Formats: sequence, C-alpha cells, structure tokens
Amino acid sequence: MDSDETFLTQRSLVMDVMRQLDDMLNANKMDQGTKGKEEKKPEVDPSTGVTDTSFVVAVREMRKKSSRPFKKVLKSSNLNQITFMCQIDVTQQCREEARADRHRVAESFRRFGNEEFRRTNYEKAIYYYSKAIQYVVDSPVLYCNRALAKIKKRDFKLAIMDLDYVLLRLDSHHLKAWLYKAGALARLNNEAESQYAISNACQFNRTPKDVKYIANFLEKLRTEF
Repeated sequence: MDSDETFLTQRSLVMDVMRQLDDMLNANKMDQGTKGKEEKKPEVDPSTGVTDTSFVVAVREMRKKSSRPFKKVLKSSNLNQITFMCQIDVTQQCREEARADRHRVAESFRRFGNEEFRRTNYEKAIYYYSKAIQYVVDSPVLYCNRALAKIKKRDFKLAIMDLDYVLLRLDSHHLKAWLYKAGALARLNNEAESQYAISNACQFNRTPKDVKYIANFLEKLRTEF
C-alpha cells in the first residue's frame, strides 16, 4: 500500500470527536433526571468494507418516519357549475311556467301598490311597485307606476330615472313614460325638455285613443299633476 493511502487503515479523528460529543450529551441527560438512558445506536464505521480496490461506502443512516399524519385534501364541488347545469336541464315549458308564476306574484304586488296609491300612501305604493319589479324586471307599467308615485312625492329626479329606463331599455315609444317625464321636467322648470317629451309622445302615439289620453294629460298637467 502506498504511503498516501495510509488514511484508509488509520482511525478517523472525526469519529473520535463525534463519540465524545455523544457521551457528553448522554451524561447531561442523566444529570437532568431523564427516564433512563436512551438506547445508544451502534457505532457505524464508514471505513468498513473499504479495501485497496473498493472505496465505496455502503452504509447510510436511516431517517425516522414523520409521526405527523398526512392530511387528506378534499376537493370542494363547484356549486356554481352544478347550478348552471341544472338551469340548462330545465325545459322550455318549465321556464314558461316559472315566468308565469313570477308575473302572478308581480301582479299581486302591483294591485297592492295601486290600492296604496289611491289612498295617497305613496311611500307604501313605491314599496309594492318595487317588490313587483323584483319579480318582473322588464315591465314598463311597473316602472311608470312607481315613477308616478315618486312624482306625487315630489321626487322628480328619481321619477325621471325610472322613466328613462323605460324609454332607453324597454320601450322607446311608451306613451305614459314620455308624458310622465314631461310632467316631471315641467315641475323642475325645464320647459324645453318637457315640450320635447310631449312632442315625442304625440309623434309616437297617433291613435284616436292615444290622442285623447294626451289631451287629458295636458289638461291635468296645467292643474293637478
């Protein structure tokens, strides 16, 4: 064996230091009153099996398995997707029946609103008209009724918002929407816009019945509207 390979048969100083540290640690545990001395693992010499022709160290320390249990990951179901699929599965007949039910409920609230309007309870009338709109959101009649109740409360700007929604989103030729808007604008001293609304009401509604209704409304606008 060559002189530069003598380290293979000599005792490792590192192993001596590690053994001394282990002895000191066990002695400290005994002084502190621990329950017995921990079982000392048998020493493993990493140079075991090393020869002149084999330099592979085959010994390794086995790690302890973690005592913590593995957490199971639960995948939450996508409720939105389930709801969407259920809506797709609904037939056309079911959708029509559901819409008819909503209209019946909205009609009941509209009648309650009309009754409160006749009693001049305009705040309650607005409440019932708003409840009806929650069930049927595309009815110009409900928005116009609510706008008229707001006009009676002198909430002219809020009334115009309802009327503009009808004219811009639901029915651009709606007679009552144009006339109620004309009345609200007149009460806000916006005479030019009020006349423009009346002109549109006359232009878009020319049947004899409509003409008579416009004449009656203009008469009321001068007095009690």
